[in-house]
Amino acid sequence: CDSVLPVTMKVQQEYIIPIVLLALYIRICISFAPHSGQGKRPLFGDYEAQRHWQELTVNLPVEHWYTNTTQNDLQYWGLDYPPLTALHSKLLGHIARSINTNWTDLFESRGEESYEHKVFMRATVLFSEILHLGPLFALLYPSNNLGALVLLAVTPAQPLIDHGHFQYNCISIGLTLCAVLALAKHRVCVGSALFTLALNYKQMSLYHALPFFFYILGPRYNSISGIKEIIKIGATVVLTFAVCWIPFISTAGDVVVRMFPFNRGLFEDKVANFWCSLSVLVKVRDMFERVTLVRMALFLTVLSVLPSQILLFRNATPAKFILALTNSALGFFLFSFHVHEKTILIPLATVLLLYPGGGKSSGNGGKSSGKSSGNGGKSSGKSSGNGGKSSGKSSGNGGGDVNLAAVWFQVIATFSMWPLLVKDGLPVMYLSGLGLYTTLVYVLCKHQDVRGVLMFVLSVVGCLVLHGLEVMVEPPARYPFLHQLLCALYSAAHFGGFFCYFNYLQIQ
Repeated sequence: CDSVLPVTMKVQQEYIIPIVLLALYIRICISFAPHSGQGKRPLFGDYEAQRHWQELTVNLPVEHWYTNTTQNDLQYWGLDYPPLTALHSKLLGHIARSINTNWTDLFESRGEESYEHKVFMRATVLFSEILHLGPLFALLYPSNNLGALVLLAVTPAQPLIDHGHFQYNCISIGLTLCAVLALAKHRVCVGSALFTLALNYKQMSLYHALPFFFYILGPRYNSISGIKEIIKIGATVVLTFAVCWIPFISTAGDVVVRMFPFNRGLFEDKVANFWCSLSVLVKVRDMFERVTLVRMALFLTVLSVLPSQILLFRNATPAKFILALTNSALGFFLFSFHVHEKTILIPLATVLLLYPGGGKSSGNGGKSSGKSSGNGGKSSGKSSGNGGKSSGKSSGNGGGDVNLAAVWFQVIATFSMWPLLVKDGLPVMYLSGLGLYTTLVYVLCKHQDVRGVLMFVLSVVGCLVLHGLEVMVEPPARYPFLHQLLCALYSAAHFGGFFCYFNYLQIQ
Protein backbone atom coordinates (compact mmCIF):
# COMPACT_ATOMS: atom_id res chain seq x y z
CA CYS A 1 0.00 0.00 0.00
CA ASP A 2 1.53 3.31 -1.06
CA SER A 3 -0.32 5.48 1.42
CA VAL A 4 -1.16 5.28 5.08
CA LEU A 5 -4.87 5.72 4.37
CA PRO A 6 -6.84 4.20 1.49
CA VAL A 7 -6.84 6.47 -1.53
CA THR A 8 -10.55 7.16 -1.03
CA MET A 9 -9.80 9.16 2.12
CA LYS A 10 -8.63 12.37 0.47
CA VAL A 11 -8.25 15.74 2.15
CA GLN A 12 -11.26 17.98 1.66
CA GLN A 13 -10.92 21.68 2.44
CA GLU A 14 -13.58 21.45 5.15
CA TYR A 15 -11.30 19.07 7.07
CA ILE A 16 -8.49 21.61 7.47
CA ILE A 17 -10.06 23.84 10.11
CA PRO A 18 -11.07 20.92 12.40
CA ILE A 19 -7.58 19.42 12.08
CA VAL A 20 -5.92 22.74 12.94
CA LEU A 21 -8.31 23.22 15.87
CA LEU A 22 -7.44 19.71 17.07
CA ALA A 23 -3.74 20.60 17.00
CA LEU A 24 -4.36 23.80 18.96
CA TYR A 25 -6.66 22.01 21.43
CA ILE A 26 -3.97 19.44 22.25
CA ARG A 27 -1.42 22.20 22.81
CA ILE A 28 -3.80 24.13 25.05
CA CYS A 29 -4.49 20.99 27.12
CA ILE A 30 -0.75 20.43 27.60
CA SER A 31 -0.30 24.05 28.70
CA PHE A 32 -2.41 23.38 31.81
CA ALA A 33 0.26 20.94 33.05
CA PRO A 34 3.26 21.92 35.19
CA HIS A 35 6.23 23.58 33.55
CA SER A 36 9.97 23.06 33.92
CA GLY A 37 11.22 23.84 37.42
CA GLN A 38 7.82 24.83 38.77
CA GLY A 39 8.23 25.77 42.43
CA LYS A 40 11.79 24.43 42.53
CA ARG A 41 13.98 27.13 44.03
CA PRO A 42 16.52 28.60 43.66
CA LEU A 43 17.04 28.13 39.89
CA PHE A 44 13.61 26.82 38.86
CA GLY A 45 13.85 25.75 35.16
CA ASP A 46 13.48 26.70 31.51
CA TYR A 47 10.25 28.59 32.18
CA GLU A 48 12.15 30.89 34.52
CA ALA A 49 15.01 31.14 32.03
CA GLN A 50 12.68 32.48 29.34
CA ARG A 51 11.06 34.89 31.81
CA HIS A 52 14.44 36.00 33.14
CA TRP A 53 15.65 36.87 29.64
CA GLN A 54 12.67 39.17 29.29
CA GLU A 55 13.64 40.76 32.60
CA LEU A 56 17.25 41.29 31.48
CA THR A 57 16.56 42.64 28.03
CA VAL A 58 14.02 45.28 29.10
CA ASN A 59 16.12 46.54 32.02
CA LEU A 60 19.75 46.38 30.82
CA PRO A 61 21.54 47.90 27.84
CA VAL A 62 22.24 45.48 25.01
CA GLU A 63 25.98 45.53 25.82
CA HIS A 64 25.26 43.76 29.12
CA TRP A 65 22.93 41.02 27.90
CA TYR A 66 25.65 38.41 27.36
CA THR A 67 28.24 39.78 29.81
CA ASN A 68 28.64 38.87 33.46
CA THR A 69 28.01 42.00 35.55
CA THR A 70 26.63 42.89 38.97
CA GLN A 71 23.20 43.17 37.38
CA ASN A 72 23.51 40.11 35.13
CA ASP A 73 24.70 36.96 36.87
CA LEU A 74 25.34 34.53 34.03
CA GLN A 75 25.14 31.64 36.49
CA TYR A 76 21.44 32.47 36.90
CA TRP A 77 20.07 31.56 33.48
CA GLY A 78 22.37 33.78 31.47
CA LEU A 79 21.46 34.21 27.81
CA ASP A 80 23.06 31.43 25.77
CA TYR A 81 21.16 31.64 22.48
CA PRO A 82 21.88 33.87 19.45
CA PRO A 83 20.82 37.53 19.10
CA LEU A 84 17.37 36.89 17.63
CA THR A 85 16.35 35.03 20.79
CA ALA A 86 17.46 38.02 22.85
CA LEU A 87 15.53 40.44 20.64
CA HIS A 88 12.47 38.20 20.83
CA SER A 89 12.80 38.17 24.63
CA LYS A 90 12.96 41.96 24.64
CA LEU A 91 9.77 42.18 22.59
CA LEU A 92 7.94 39.81 24.92
CA GLY A 93 9.39 41.63 27.91
CA HIS A 94 7.91 44.94 26.80
CA ILE A 95 4.52 43.27 26.27
CA ALA A 96 4.77 41.67 29.73
CA ARG A 97 5.72 44.99 31.31
CA SER A 98 2.73 46.70 29.70
CA ILE A 99 0.48 44.11 31.37
CA ASN A 100 2.16 43.95 34.78
CA THR A 101 5.43 45.71 35.66
CA ASN A 102 6.09 43.19 38.44
CA TRP A 103 6.70 40.47 35.85
CA THR A 104 9.94 42.08 34.63
CA ASP A 105 11.29 43.96 37.67
CA LEU A 106 15.04 43.47 37.86
CA PHE A 107 15.89 40.92 40.59
CA GLU A 108 12.47 41.27 42.25
CA SER A 109 10.66 39.27 39.55
CA ARG A 110 12.80 36.14 39.90
CA GLY A 111 10.68 33.05 40.29
CA GLU A 112 7.49 34.75 39.08
CA GLU A 113 4.91 31.98 38.71
CA SER A 114 1.55 33.67 39.19
CA TYR A 115 -1.44 32.28 37.33
CA GLU A 116 -1.78 35.41 35.22
CA HIS A 117 1.87 35.28 34.23
CA LYS A 118 1.58 31.62 33.25
CA VAL A 119 -1.39 32.45 31.02
CA PHE A 120 0.69 35.16 29.34
CA MET A 121 3.73 32.94 28.84
CA ARG A 122 1.70 29.98 27.58
CA ALA A 123 -0.16 32.29 25.18
CA THR A 124 3.11 33.53 23.67
CA VAL A 125 4.12 29.96 22.78
CA LEU A 126 0.68 29.14 21.43
CA PHE A 127 0.78 32.23 19.21
CA SER A 128 4.27 31.24 18.03
CA GLU A 129 2.86 27.91 16.83
CA ILE A 130 1.54 29.74 13.77
CA LEU A 131 5.13 29.87 12.54
CA HIS A 132 5.48 26.12 13.06
CA LEU A 133 2.15 24.58 12.06
CA GLY A 134 1.66 26.92 9.10
CA PRO A 135 4.54 25.66 6.94
CA LEU A 136 4.00 22.06 8.07
CA PHE A 137 0.42 22.02 6.87
CA ALA A 138 1.39 23.94 3.72
CA LEU A 139 4.04 21.34 2.88
CA LEU A 140 1.89 18.30 3.63
CA TYR A 141 -1.50 19.48 2.36
CA PRO A 142 -0.66 18.88 -1.34
CA SER A 143 -0.06 15.21 -0.53
CA ASN A 144 -3.88 14.94 -0.32
CA ASN A 145 -3.57 12.41 2.51
CA LEU A 146 -5.87 12.86 5.48
CA GLY A 147 -3.87 10.48 7.66
CA ALA A 148 -0.74 12.62 7.37
CA LEU A 149 -2.51 15.75 8.55
CA VAL A 150 -4.31 14.01 11.41
CA LEU A 151 -1.05 12.51 12.67
CA LEU A 152 0.59 15.90 12.31
CA ALA A 153 -2.11 17.47 14.49
CA VAL A 154 -1.62 14.96 17.32
CA THR A 155 2.18 14.66 17.16
CA PRO A 156 3.30 14.69 20.83
CA ALA A 157 7.04 15.44 21.11
CA GLN A 158 7.32 19.13 20.23
CA PRO A 159 4.10 20.18 22.02
CA LEU A 160 5.23 18.42 25.21
CA ILE A 161 8.47 20.41 25.23
CA ASP A 162 7.20 23.80 24.07
CA HIS A 163 3.80 23.84 25.78
CA GLY A 164 4.66 21.59 28.72
CA HIS A 165 8.32 21.87 29.66
CA PHE A 166 8.30 25.40 28.16
CA GLN A 167 10.49 26.58 25.31
CA TYR A 168 10.11 28.32 21.95
CA ASN A 169 11.45 25.57 19.67
CA CYS A 170 8.46 26.22 17.42
CA ILE A 171 10.07 29.50 16.30
CA SER A 172 13.46 28.21 15.15
CA ILE A 173 11.93 25.03 13.73
CA GLY A 174 9.15 27.06 12.14
CA LEU A 175 11.63 29.41 10.47
CA THR A 176 13.50 26.39 9.09
CA LEU A 177 10.29 24.86 7.73
CA CYS A 178 9.31 28.23 6.23
CA ALA A 179 12.69 28.21 4.49
CA VAL A 180 12.00 24.72 3.11
CA LEU A 181 8.60 25.93 1.89
CA ALA A 182 10.18 29.00 0.26
CA LEU A 183 12.67 26.80 -1.61
CA ALA A 184 9.81 24.59 -2.76
CA LYS A 185 8.18 27.75 -4.14
CA HIS A 186 11.46 28.68 -5.90
CA ARG A 187 12.00 31.70 -3.61
CA VAL A 188 15.63 30.86 -2.92
CA CYS A 189 16.71 34.23 -1.49
CA VAL A 190 13.66 34.31 0.77
CA GLY A 191 14.39 30.76 1.91
CA SER A 192 18.04 31.64 2.59
CA ALA A 193 17.02 34.66 4.66
CA LEU A 194 14.50 32.61 6.65
CA PHE A 195 17.01 29.88 7.43
CA THR A 196 19.55 32.51 8.47
CA LEU A 197 16.96 33.86 10.90
CA ALA A 198 16.53 30.31 12.25
CA LEU A 199 20.30 30.12 12.80
CA ASN A 200 20.18 33.43 14.64
CA TYR A 201 17.36 32.27 16.87
CA LYS A 202 18.85 28.93 17.96
CA GLN A 203 22.34 27.74 17.13
CA MET A 204 21.08 24.13 16.93
CA SER A 205 19.65 25.07 13.54
CA LEU A 206 23.24 24.51 12.38
CA TYR A 207 22.22 20.85 12.27
CA HIS A 208 20.37 21.73 9.04
CA ALA A 209 22.94 24.13 7.58
CA LEU A 210 24.88 21.72 5.35
CA PRO A 211 21.82 20.45 3.44
CA PHE A 212 20.66 24.00 2.75
CA PHE A 213 24.14 24.88 1.48
CA PHE A 214 24.51 21.86 -0.82
CA TYR A 215 20.91 21.91 -2.04
CA ILE A 216 21.27 25.53 -3.15
CA LEU A 217 24.81 25.12 -4.48
CA GLY A 218 24.38 21.83 -6.36
CA PRO A 219 22.37 22.99 -9.39
CA ARG A 220 24.08 26.39 -9.65
CA TYR A 221 27.86 26.07 -9.24
CA ASN A 222 28.63 25.06 -12.84
CA SER A 223 27.11 27.93 -14.84
CA ILE A 224 27.62 31.67 -15.07
CA SER A 225 23.97 32.40 -14.32
CA GLY A 226 24.09 29.99 -11.39
CA ILE A 227 27.19 31.65 -9.94
CA LYS A 228 25.51 35.04 -10.20
CA GLU A 229 22.56 33.61 -8.31
CA ILE A 230 24.88 32.19 -5.65
CA ILE A 231 26.42 35.64 -5.17
CA LYS A 232 22.94 37.10 -4.77
CA ILE A 233 22.03 34.41 -2.23
CA GLY A 234 25.29 34.97 -0.35
CA ALA A 235 24.61 38.68 -0.15
CA THR A 236 21.16 37.93 1.27
CA VAL A 237 22.66 35.71 3.96
CA VAL A 238 25.33 38.25 4.91
CA LEU A 239 22.78 41.06 5.06
CA THR A 240 20.44 39.00 7.25
CA PHE A 241 23.29 38.14 9.63
CA ALA A 242 24.31 41.80 9.75
CA VAL A 243 20.82 42.96 10.67
CA CYS A 244 20.69 40.45 13.54
CA TRP A 245 24.21 41.11 14.84
CA ILE A 246 24.71 44.88 14.42
CA PRO A 247 23.37 45.66 17.92
CA PHE A 248 25.83 43.14 19.37
CA ILE A 249 29.04 44.10 17.54
CA SER A 250 30.77 45.36 20.68
CA THR A 251 30.05 42.12 22.58
CA ALA A 252 30.14 39.61 19.71
CA GLY A 253 32.89 37.59 21.40
CA ASP A 254 30.81 37.18 24.57
CA VAL A 255 27.80 36.13 22.50
CA VAL A 256 29.76 33.42 20.67
CA VAL A 257 31.23 32.08 23.93
CA ARG A 258 27.76 31.84 25.45
CA MET A 259 26.37 30.16 22.32
CA PHE A 260 29.00 27.39 22.26
CA PRO A 261 29.63 26.36 25.90
CA PHE A 262 32.34 23.75 25.42
CA ASN A 263 33.05 23.87 29.14
CA ARG A 264 29.75 22.10 29.89
CA GLY A 265 31.01 18.70 28.79
CA LEU A 266 30.48 16.06 26.12
CA PHE A 267 26.81 15.43 26.93
CA GLU A 268 24.28 16.39 29.56
CA ASP A 269 22.20 13.99 31.67
CA LYS A 270 21.28 10.67 30.00
CA VAL A 271 20.86 11.68 26.37
CA ALA A 272 20.11 9.05 23.72
CA ASN A 273 23.19 9.55 21.55
CA PHE A 274 26.44 7.78 20.71
CA TRP A 275 28.61 9.38 23.41
CA CYS A 276 26.29 8.64 26.32
CA SER A 277 25.86 5.05 25.12
CA LEU A 278 29.61 4.58 24.66
CA SER A 279 30.26 5.92 28.15
CA VAL A 280 28.52 2.88 29.62
CA LEU A 281 31.48 0.79 28.46
CA VAL A 282 34.24 3.36 27.95
CA LYS A 283 34.49 6.40 30.23
CA VAL A 284 35.60 8.71 27.44
CA ARG A 285 35.07 11.83 29.55
CA ASP A 286 37.66 10.59 32.03
CA MET A 287 40.10 9.33 29.41
CA PHE A 288 40.51 12.43 27.26
CA GLU A 289 40.97 16.16 27.66
CA ARG A 290 38.05 18.38 26.70
CA VAL A 291 39.84 19.69 23.60
CA THR A 292 40.42 16.13 22.41
CA LEU A 293 36.78 15.24 22.98
CA VAL A 294 35.69 18.28 20.97
CA ARG A 295 37.92 17.20 18.08
CA MET A 296 36.70 13.60 18.27
CA ALA A 297 33.07 14.74 18.26
CA LEU A 298 33.71 17.08 15.33
CA PHE A 299 35.45 14.34 13.35
CA LEU A 300 32.68 11.77 13.89
CA THR A 301 29.97 14.31 13.19
CA VAL A 302 31.50 15.38 9.87
CA LEU A 303 32.19 11.75 8.96
CA SER A 304 28.57 10.79 9.65
CA VAL A 305 26.85 13.62 7.77
CA LEU A 306 29.19 14.23 4.83
CA PRO A 307 28.12 11.23 2.67
CA SER A 308 24.47 12.32 2.62
CA GLN A 309 25.50 15.89 1.76
CA ILE A 310 27.69 14.75 -1.13
CA LEU A 311 24.76 12.73 -2.43
CA LEU A 312 22.55 15.80 -2.17
CA PHE A 313 25.12 17.95 -3.98
CA ARG A 314 25.18 15.46 -6.86
CA ASN A 315 21.40 14.92 -6.93
CA ALA A 316 19.68 18.03 -5.56
CA THR A 317 16.01 17.03 -5.72
CA PRO A 318 13.37 18.07 -3.19
CA ALA A 319 12.87 14.54 -1.84
CA LYS A 320 16.62 14.06 -1.36
CA PHE A 321 16.76 17.48 0.31
CA ILE A 322 14.28 16.41 3.00
CA LEU A 323 16.21 13.19 3.61
CA ALA A 324 19.51 15.07 3.73
CA LEU A 325 18.06 17.50 6.29
CA THR A 326 16.98 14.54 8.40
CA ASN A 327 20.29 12.70 8.06
CA SER A 328 22.36 15.77 8.85
CA ALA A 329 20.36 16.68 11.95
CA LEU A 330 20.30 13.11 13.20
CA GLY A 331 24.05 12.77 12.64
CA PHE A 332 24.66 15.91 14.67
CA PHE A 333 22.37 14.66 17.43
CA LEU A 334 24.14 11.31 17.64
CA PHE A 335 27.77 12.43 17.42
CA SER A 336 28.24 16.15 18.15
CA PHE A 337 29.53 17.73 21.35
CA HIS A 338 27.20 18.62 24.23
CA VAL A 339 23.76 17.49 23.13
CA HIS A 340 20.56 17.83 25.18
CA GLU A 341 17.74 15.29 25.07
CA LYS A 342 15.41 18.02 23.73
CA THR A 343 17.64 18.45 20.66
CA ILE A 344 15.97 15.42 19.08
CA LEU A 345 13.27 17.90 18.02
CA ILE A 346 15.65 19.23 15.34
CA PRO A 347 15.81 16.02 13.23
CA LEU A 348 12.19 15.32 14.12
CA ALA A 349 11.15 18.58 12.41
CA THR A 350 12.03 17.25 8.97
CA VAL A 351 11.03 13.66 9.74
CA LEU A 352 7.50 15.10 9.90
CA LEU A 353 7.89 15.92 6.20
CA LEU A 354 8.39 12.20 5.56
CA TYR A 355 4.82 11.57 6.70
CA PRO A 356 2.54 10.47 3.84
CA GLY A 357 3.05 12.71 0.83
CA GLY A 358 6.10 14.44 2.29
CA GLY A 359 8.15 13.95 -0.85
CA LYS A 360 5.39 15.24 -3.04
CA SER A 361 4.60 18.31 -1.04
CA SER A 362 8.20 19.32 -0.72
CA GLY A 363 8.50 19.39 -4.45
CA ASN A 364 5.17 20.96 -5.33
CA GLY A 365 4.76 18.93 -8.45
CA GLY A 366 7.12 17.37 -10.93
CA LYS A 367 7.90 20.31 -13.12
CA SER A 368 8.24 22.84 -10.36
CA SER A 369 10.51 20.61 -8.33
CA GLY A 370 12.71 20.17 -11.31
CA LYS A 371 12.96 23.91 -11.65
CA SER A 372 13.68 24.35 -7.97
CA SER A 373 16.50 21.86 -7.88
CA GLY A 374 17.93 22.66 -11.27
CA ASN A 375 17.09 19.26 -12.73
CA GLY A 376 14.76 18.29 -15.53
CA GLY A 377 11.08 18.27 -14.73
CA LYS A 378 10.37 14.61 -15.41
CA SER A 379 13.30 13.13 -13.57
CA SER A 380 12.77 15.39 -10.57
CA GLY A 381 9.11 14.57 -10.58
CA LYS A 382 9.95 10.90 -10.17
CA SER A 383 12.57 11.44 -7.52
CA SER A 384 10.46 13.77 -5.45
CA GLY A 385 7.77 11.20 -5.18
CA ASN A 386 4.84 12.68 -7.07
CA GLY A 387 2.04 10.26 -7.63
CA GLY A 388 1.52 6.95 -5.91
CA LYS A 389 3.97 4.70 -7.73
CA SER A 390 6.71 7.25 -8.12
CA SER A 391 6.50 8.01 -4.42
CA GLY A 392 7.23 4.40 -3.73
CA LYS A 393 10.25 4.51 -6.05
CA SER A 394 11.46 7.64 -4.39
CA SER A 395 11.60 6.03 -0.99
CA GLY A 396 13.29 2.91 -2.20
CA ASN A 397 11.00 0.61 -0.27
CA GLY A 398 7.58 1.97 -1.10
CA GLY A 399 5.90 5.04 0.30
CA GLY A 400 4.33 3.06 3.15
CA ASP A 401 7.69 2.03 4.60
CA VAL A 402 8.92 5.61 4.71
CA ASN A 403 5.70 6.72 6.36
CA LEU A 404 5.86 4.06 9.04
CA ALA A 405 9.50 4.90 9.77
CA ALA A 406 8.57 8.58 10.16
CA VAL A 407 5.76 8.01 12.63
CA TRP A 408 7.82 5.36 14.45
CA PHE A 409 10.60 7.93 14.83
CA GLN A 410 8.11 10.30 16.47
CA VAL A 411 7.21 7.65 19.06
CA ILE A 412 10.82 6.91 19.98
CA ALA A 413 11.75 10.60 20.03
CA THR A 414 8.97 11.23 22.55
CA PHE A 415 9.94 8.17 24.60
CA SER A 416 13.59 9.32 24.72
CA MET A 417 12.51 12.46 26.60
CA TRP A 418 10.57 10.51 29.25
CA PRO A 419 13.06 11.17 32.11
CA LEU A 420 12.92 14.92 31.45
CA LEU A 421 9.12 14.91 31.26
CA VAL A 422 8.87 13.00 34.54
CA LYS A 423 11.13 15.56 36.20
CA ASP A 424 8.83 18.31 34.91
CA GLY A 425 5.68 16.61 36.24
CA LEU A 426 4.36 15.74 32.77
CA PRO A 427 3.90 11.93 32.85
CA VAL A 428 0.11 12.17 32.44
CA MET A 429 0.45 14.41 29.39
CA TYR A 430 3.16 12.13 28.00
CA LEU A 431 1.10 8.95 28.42
CA SER A 432 -2.11 10.44 27.07
CA GLY A 433 -0.42 12.20 24.14
CA LEU A 434 1.71 9.24 23.13
CA GLY A 435 -1.16 6.83 23.73
CA LEU A 436 -3.42 8.77 21.37
CA TYR A 437 -0.67 9.04 18.77
CA THR A 438 0.36 5.36 18.79
CA THR A 439 -3.28 4.26 18.62
CA LEU A 440 -3.85 6.41 15.53
CA VAL A 441 -0.60 5.19 13.99
CA TYR A 442 -1.67 1.57 14.42
CA VAL A 443 -5.14 2.23 12.97
CA LEU A 444 -3.86 4.25 10.03
CA CYS A 445 -0.83 2.08 9.25
CA LYS A 446 -2.39 -1.38 9.58
CA HIS A 447 -2.67 -1.60 5.77
CA GLN A 448 1.12 -1.65 5.45
CA ASP A 449 3.62 -4.48 5.31
CA VAL A 450 2.96 -6.90 8.17
CA ARG A 451 6.67 -7.20 9.02
CA GLY A 452 7.06 -3.43 9.40
CA VAL A 453 3.96 -3.10 11.56
CA LEU A 454 5.11 -6.02 13.72
CA MET A 455 8.50 -4.40 14.26
CA PHE A 456 6.79 -1.15 15.23
CA VAL A 457 4.50 -2.93 17.71
CA LEU A 458 7.43 -4.81 19.28
CA SER A 459 9.33 -1.54 19.60
CA VAL A 460 6.41 0.08 21.43
CA VAL A 461 6.11 -3.00 23.65
CA GLY A 462 9.78 -2.52 24.54
CA CYS A 463 9.01 1.04 25.63
CA LEU A 464 6.14 -0.25 27.78
CA VAL A 465 8.37 -2.89 29.36
CA LEU A 466 10.93 -0.26 30.34
CA HIS A 467 8.16 1.89 31.82
CA GLY A 468 6.91 -1.12 33.76
CA LEU A 469 10.37 -1.89 35.11
CA GLU A 470 10.72 1.68 36.31
CA VAL A 471 7.47 1.40 38.26
CA MET A 472 8.05 -2.07 39.72
CA VAL A 473 11.83 -2.35 40.15
CA GLU A 474 13.78 -0.06 42.45
CA PRO A 475 17.20 0.81 40.98
CA PRO A 476 20.21 -0.36 43.02
CA ALA A 477 21.83 2.25 45.24
CA ARG A 478 25.00 2.02 43.17
CA TYR A 479 23.11 2.91 39.98
CA PRO A 480 20.36 5.37 40.94
CA PHE A 481 19.87 6.50 37.32
CA LEU A 482 19.63 2.98 35.88
CA HIS A 483 16.14 3.43 34.42
CA GLN A 484 17.03 6.76 32.78
CA LEU A 485 20.10 5.11 31.25
CA LEU A 486 18.10 2.17 29.93
CA CYS A 487 15.68 4.62 28.31
CA ALA A 488 18.58 6.47 26.68
CA LEU A 489 20.26 3.28 25.43
CA TYR A 490 17.03 1.86 24.02
CA SER A 491 16.28 5.13 22.24
CA ALA A 492 19.86 5.53 20.98
CA ALA A 493 19.74 2.06 19.40
CA HIS A 494 16.61 3.10 17.54
CA PHE A 495 18.09 6.42 16.44
CA GLY A 496 21.14 4.61 15.10
CA GLY A 497 18.86 2.31 13.11
CA PHE A 498 16.82 5.24 11.79
CA PHE A 499 20.02 7.05 10.81
CA CYS A 500 21.15 4.08 8.73
CA TYR A 501 17.70 3.63 7.21
CA PHE A 502 17.20 7.25 6.18
CA ASN A 503 20.69 7.32 4.68
CA TYR A 504 19.81 4.16 2.75
CA LEU A 505 16.69 5.87 1.42
CA GLN A 506 18.73 8.81 0.24
CA ILE A 507 21.05 6.52 -1.71
CA GLN A 508 18.10 5.01 -3.63
